[in-house]
Amino acid sequence: MAHAEGPPTVATIKTMLRILFTPAAAVMAAVLCALFLYMAERAIAHMPFVLMSTLGLSALLFLFCRRLYFSIYTALGVSVLLTAASVVKYRNKGFDLHIYDVVFTGTDASAFSFLLSEFTVLIVPVALALLCSLLCLGFMFSKDKKTGLAVKWRLGLAAAVLSLIPATYPLQAEEPRYFHYLSGFNASSFFVSLLDLKDAALGEDAASRFANRPPEEPFPAADACSSDISKPDIFIVLSESQIELGSIDRHGISQRFPSSQRSGDGKRRGLRVETFGGGTWISNFSLMTGLSSLEFGWQAPYLTTILENRVHRSLATELAGCGYRTAALMPMQHSFVNEGPFLESIGFEDILDYDQIGASQYAHEDRFYFEAARAFIEEHRANDGRPLFLQVQTMFAHSPYSDNMATPLSGEGINSGDPELDEYVQRVVQSQADFGWFLAQSKAEKATHPSIVLEFGDHQSFATKQILSDADPGFAMNDLRSRAYETYFTVHGFGVDLDMKPFDTAELDIGFLGVSLLDAAGLDKSPMFADLSALRERCGGQLYFCPDREAVDTHIGRRIASGDLVLQ
Repeated sequence: MAHAEGPPTVATIKTMLRILFTPAAAVMAAVLCALFLYMAERAIAHMPFVLMSTLGLSALLFLFCRRLYFSIYTALGVSVLLTAASVVKYRNKGFDLHIYDVVFTGTDASAFSFLLSEFTVLIVPVALALLCSLLCLGFMFSKDKKTGLAVKWRLGLAAAVLSLIPATYPLQAEEPRYFHYLSGFNASSFFVSLLDLKDAALGEDAASRFANRPPEEPFPAADACSSDISKPDIFIVLSESQIELGSIDRHGISQRFPSSQRSGDGKRRGLRVETFGGGTWISNFSLMTGLSSLEFGWQAPYLTTILENRVHRSLATELAGCGYRTAALMPMQHSFVNEGPFLESIGFEDILDYDQIGASQYAHEDRFYFEAARAFIEEHRANDGRPLFLQVQTMFAHSPYSDNMATPLSGEGINSGDPELDEYVQRVVQSQADFGWFLAQSKAEKATHPSIVLEFGDHQSFATKQILSDADPGFAMNDLRSRAYETYFTVHGFGVDLDMKPFDTAELDIGFLGVSLLDAAGLDKSPMFADLSALRERCGGQLYFCPDREAVDTHIGRRIASGDLVLQ
């Protein structure tokens, strides 16, 4: 009597393993992987580096586990998953996957919670793919037989492959890696970013650059701030992901909103920022410190962690020195990308975070944040006699735009054919209406509580990327001087005479926005901020790309010499 065969599923698995554990299958998998990686990279010149990095990972795995096919498939799977994760990140944040995303974001519980809550539809598929890959690879590991190849040969193979990787490196030796991460090279960027770990370990960063310069003269000590003038309250509103709607010259949007986002004097004012699609904290860093994040290269997205307790003079310290109470209202948790601790370290007395303002989700309508701000303002005025400096960060216009959260526009809506663009425009319109409510509160009390309200867009949104790039061939995310990095700011004075000249450059870099506010208000400045103001005039509003680069380096060197900035 014939013996019964095992269950079909077991037989099928055995057959699949026999096929997978053959050279032909491994080669086919490698070819398919290479095609996928090329589609994500779109740069044939980078592919030798991508493939050699993958092969190097495979050789290292083989060195330690002695399982040839497991090593090959694991390396291919890791490269595919890293690339897929980079595509998702770049699509939403304009910055490729970086090893520091694992070091910082991967260990930041509040950041992880936010991403999981707001980008579930993108993250869950990647997480499921990762889980399935781990299960399959674990099973494959248990079935793949160890080879008898001696360790010296496995070690030699790994050394040979790894030694070839530098020859395929896709950048020039002195070319900054930061711009590579801005360019959507999703298959290579994570591997390129591993060099940033080496630079961090060896101290090859902004600190080493300035350590190699001759020492600069420190700034003189700051004089006491004048007390013979009545100081207005100062409110800075961070309008999340917003650009001027009047600049979108498609689908009748600019005609529908021709006068949106203008200052109290009716003028449009452009602002140059240094991040696209995300990275609010990067823009806020530059605003508050008067430093360009680009000075720090690959570290730019992580400066709120790296420079905590290392920036000792900021917009907040300037105003605190003039008697102001300093506070920031955040839609996120205090620990999100370490922004709460960083803001405290640069002079903010109060941080009103997600929990303190009673938030129940990450993207309330902006009226919620403005009402929380008004409650804090009223409590402050009832119990504290100091003038108030308050930043209000908003959130409603943030991505994703797949959910219809905005109130439909009255009359004929925006029908661009792109639902996400339509939703974005409607959110900006609603956010601006909420900001108008906040402005009206300040205007109504200008006789008793003079104030200045400065509002700015922190970065562009991916919702407008296609429409703006179609309109402007020079639109490029790897060119920080292109239109991709242009937003706007508005300034409104209530019961205050403002000098608007400091704002009147063709486009102002965000690092100069804070000192321009001090100049416009006529407030005293420390010698460091006075020098920053002079630098703005010398550079025509450009900071990192100032034509007189030596003047910028001298200014930063003097900050370091004064102890206002600690880089080592």
